[in-house]
Amino acid sequence: MAMPADATPLEKGTPPIPTPRFTIPVGRLEDDLVWQAVGFIDSSKLLTTIEAWKEADGSGAGGRPETFPVRALLVAMALCAMTNQPMLATRFSSVLFRQISPTMRHALGVPKPPKPKDDRGWDNCYRNVRTRFHGLIGLMDPSWLPKNRRMYAVAFEALMELRRLTRSDEEWNERFDRLSWFINEILEMSLLTLPRRVRRAWKGSVAVDATVVPVFARPARTEKRTKKKVTPPTIRHSSDPDAGWYHRDKRKAENGEVSAGMTVLGYEATLVVSGSDDPSDPSVMPSLVTGMPPLHRPGVEPGQNAIRALTSLRDRGRPAYFLAGDLAYTQSKSEDYQLPARALGYEPVHDYKIDQLGLQGSYEGMILVGGCWYCPAMPPSLVNATRDLRNGLVDEATHAARIEERRAYQVRRKGKPDADGHVRVYCPAASPNPVVRCELKPASEGPSGKVKVRIPVTDVLTTHRPKICSQQSITLPPEAGAKFVQILPHKTPEWQKVYGTLRNGVEGMNGFVKDGAREALDDPERRRIRGVAPQSLFVALLLFSANLRKIDSFLAGQEAEARKIRKLPSRRKTKSLETWAPAKASPTIVALTGTATFTVGFQGTLTTSDPDPPLIA
Repeated sequence: MAMPADATPLEKGTPPIPTPRFTIPVGRLEDDLVWQAVGFIDSSKLLTTIEAWKEADGSGAGGRPETFPVRALLVAMALCAMTNQPMLATRFSSVLFRQISPTMRHALGVPKPPKPKDDRGWDNCYRNVRTRFHGLIGLMDPSWLPKNRRMYAVAFEALMELRRLTRSDEEWNERFDRLSWFINEILEMSLLTLPRRVRRAWKGSVAVDATVVPVFARPARTEKRTKKKVTPPTIRHSSDPDAGWYHRDKRKAENGEVSAGMTVLGYEATLVVSGSDDPSDPSVMPSLVTGMPPLHRPGVEPGQNAIRALTSLRDRGRPAYFLAGDLAYTQSKSEDYQLPARALGYEPVHDYKIDQLGLQGSYEGMILVGGCWYCPAMPPSLVNATRDLRNGLVDEATHAARIEERRAYQVRRKGKPDADGHVRVYCPAASPNPVVRCELKPASEGPSGKVKVRIPVTDVLTTHRPKICSQQSITLPPEAGAKFVQILPHKTPEWQKVYGTLRNGVEGMNGFVKDGAREALDDPERRRIRGVAPQSLFVALLLFSANLRKIDSFLAGQEAEARKIRKLPSRRKTKSLETWAPAKASPTIVALTGTATFTVGFQGTLTTSDPDPPLIA
């Protein structure tokens, strides 16, 4: 982190003051900042891919020559995000023709701006920027819905069908894939600014969550509703028909706090946010948005959208470890979320609704409770431990004790899953090293004094012995209990640490990017160009800027830790003479001017250079 040229030397042990990388522009943008944005764009694969798309679509040669290259437009958009400016075509034009220096305009291939009073010339500059932007968006826009006008139903449906027939379904799907790749490549530019040692140490733990992104558009006008749960016909469509209604009811958390409800017209952004692999050391990896699918309507396909973002991480070579998500993802179908996530290498970490607690399933005699497999003879009080807690039947201490008692009944793995996801498991009373005693497994009834828990075998298990009780081990397929299964038992201390750390990271990131003085993701007036493609692009650029700020803060914190003086332990085993020193009296008033050192009681030594320090009693 660079220090200002006129900065005074830091006192030993004093954390450095981080210099912000990006500031709100006043007048001109510094060339160093512009070159930094150019470096981001040039080091990515964006420009070469755009040229390949143009060639594939046959939109290369022909027409009027470009006034400036698309590279300059991408740099302008990146600069707007990095300097907290609105994502507007007028602001892109201002960056290219007003805010950057003539030297940078020449380097980017941008023509000279018109004279200050040449209104027609400035209008032409704006139209050129807008045309170049829509030309870029047209390469990756997956929507055929008419935008920017509130149209009546008949005209809207006719124009929509006309636009849809301009391309085949495969071509529309290809544009969706293009948009997904483009926005994730923008996020990748920010991730590459992390030091290699940090990226290599990260095992891939992430949390996934969806947050609302309001749109700058009026909602559709519909007929009066006559039946519940039946959408009335639309009279006049919205100017941004790709968006939809986001509803959130009042929520009451377990701590008693109630969050307000909300209804917003907008999109939903599914964000994959990185987190620490070790909850005991959350400072090893900052919370960064590592992946996202294109924006989508709120509440639509949460599991599939999360998998699209996770697949992008896999395609970029990122590792996979723990994956945390809220109840929306637990509710997803296993073939849409849980099984694909595990196929990508992630270990889901779930929470459950109250009606999903207790017995969640069974396989070959084993019972699924809290996401893990247990002996079928586990007592009902242990099976329903968390449900009883939420119903107020037991207290926290009793619940924690019962969760700990479950460990003795947990089915054990014989190794890692094979290439097909199958894993061999055996019951807790099976050899070798049984952890409980069971009359159905004679080997567990040995003289060992370590095994003290005895499984209460019922007549049903004795008469109809399931495979887990009659065989030494069985094979567990990946689809068995796939909706709820997880590697960390639900509500155990290790589960709470991992789940809490990852969920706090993604929730904190949601609030971080909605800071009104920075990215302001929940302010639609700063993103007025309508449509899923431009809105997805703008959100990706804002998240790119937020990642850079997070990385700056993370590196500044690491630098502060590295500069702290670590006092080595003394090798002497004898006492110091200061052990017998009388206690020092604390001064009642201390007044200092300039640089001085003073002592307060036994609190150590404090150094200050404040010309007018506070009084200390």
